[in-house]
Amino acid sequence: MRSFHRVLTPESVEFVYEIAGPGSRMVAVLLDHLIILAGLLVVWLTACGTGLFAWVLGGPIVAAALVASFVLYFGYFAYFEWKWQGQTPAKRLMELRVIDDRGMNIDLSQAILRNLLRVVDMMPTLTALDFIAIGFYGLGAATALFNPRQKRIGDWVAGTLVVRTHKRMLPEAILPPNEKYNSLLADPALRTRIRSRLGLEEREWLFQLCLRRDQLAYESRSRLFVDAAAFLEERLQIQREEFLSEEKFVQNVTAVALDTGETSPRETGATSSPVRGPIR
Repeated sequence: MRSFHRVLTPESVEFVYEIAGPGSRMVAVLLDHLIILAGLLVVWLTACGTGLFAWVLGGPIVAAALVASFVLYFGYFAYFEWKWQGQTPAKRLMELRVIDDRGMNIDLSQAILRNLLRVVDMMPTLTALDFIAIGFYGLGAATALFNPRQKRIGDWVAGTLVVRTHKRMLPEAILPPNEKYNSLLADPALRTRIRSRLGLEEREWLFQLCLRRDQLAYESRSRLFVDAAAFLEERLQIQREEFLSEEKFVQNVTAVALDTGETSPRETGATSSPVRGPIR
């Protein structure tokens, strides 16, 4: 059964994230560990090979290999989750992502903290080898199974959780059927600028704002779209055309940001698009 994490912003815009299940998380962590083991194999084969030709330096080489193993094991998860917006290579493959409890990207301290506590999550099945400790996430798995947000101990301490990253499809509700024309799609350079400058959180916020605009009170709706339009004009260096309202301008930009196609349907003459309700 699927469970969700909801975040309500001060502007009364709600973000909904699907909590990742234990099965997909275990597959992801297994794949990541296989990558790490491959790296460890390279480290120790290099250390052993170097030691054979320079046995006098055997002690320092082994010490360096131990340090490299520690950095590789813990640094692999922390680095990728910090730099790749909460994703390791395996998490990206499995469409998973680590976020903080507010729905934002995790910072470096959160990435380090949740991953240092992996050794705790592995208890009591933790097994110490000569150069690394491995286990089967006994305590962490039990903790995750008995809380609705599937948090292991590292997640509780760091204030993080793992969610699914479904590829968003733009619904018909972003623009009414009689307002499908979007002049921004006619300029390839402008489309590229919009997609490259707007981050994941900004796209999600714009998506939710456009999708839920009819649920907002008139004053709140007007204020939010005016603020969003001003932000987009400054961030994207785009001058809003006078005949476009702030709301229509924000909708047009959002449609371009969420459309992953390289060219617009008008340019290709296509009758369908990977985005539902294509804006032409």
